[in-house]
Amino acid sequence: MTGRFDGKVVLVTAAAGGIGAATAKAFAIEGAKVMLSDINEAGGEEMAQSLRQGGADARFFAADATLEPDIRALVAETVNAFGGLHVAANVVGDAVGDAYGPEFHQQSLEGWDGTVAVSLRSVFLSMKYEIAHMIEHGGGTIANVASLSGMLYVPDSGAAYSAAKAGVIQLTRFAALTYADRGVRVNCIAPGTTPTAAYQKWGPEAAEALTQRLLEGHAIKRPIDPGEQAAAMLWLCSEDAAMVTGQNLPVDGGWSAR
Repeated sequence: MTGRFDGKVVLVTAAAGGIGAATAKAFAIEGAKVMLSDINEAGGEEMAQSLRQGGADARFFAADATLEPDIRALVAETVNAFGGLHVAANVVGDAVGDAYGPEFHQQSLEGWDGTVAVSLRSVFLSMKYEIAHMIEHGGGTIANVASLSGMLYVPDSGAAYSAAKAGVIQLTRFAALTYADRGVRVNCIAPGTTPTAAYQKWGPEAAEALTQRLLEGHAIKRPIDPGEQAAAMLWLCSEDAAMVTGQNLPVDGGWSAR
């Protein structure tokens, strides 16, 4: 605990669980005022309450990150509640419907469109409104969550999710270079095997089997804790990384180094 974000206002999406919740908690521990957002209202409120009980200034605002009016309202509420927006962690992302699996010639258009909306459109919309505020108020920092699947062929991730996460990486670069001269830094992380609630869609046995398959790609043969992903997000958003922008940081147990 170093107080790296004392007095800073931080917005975290997908904050009800997994990497988002770990990121919100980590920012709060470092002194930030945190606006949590998620489509899961009960989980998000519970997480915000937990942070407040620990002494943090934390609030929750329910929003669907694929919908422009929701994101517009979320950023406005963050500014109204805390007086500004200095840091944003855009964590929303998932595969929808039948989008998992390598045989994409058999997948539905609904699965493709839903996955691209959740995993790429959400990042575009979030950055659109976050950056609009930041460039008018002295700059800021943004960290997005991409995926190792956006860098390498990971069959279990499926085509739609992989393409969307590759899009997040390129969108991060594009935004970083577009807004660098206006004081906005933008980076992303590419998580490796980080078991969260998304792994449980098919039940505990299938989740364990998936984890073990994915760990075959790791050099460090263990799953990654969401808190370890959060630590990378905080570093990218901190002054320690003041000269880092447009970068994709793999937090993947060495998988991408192979």
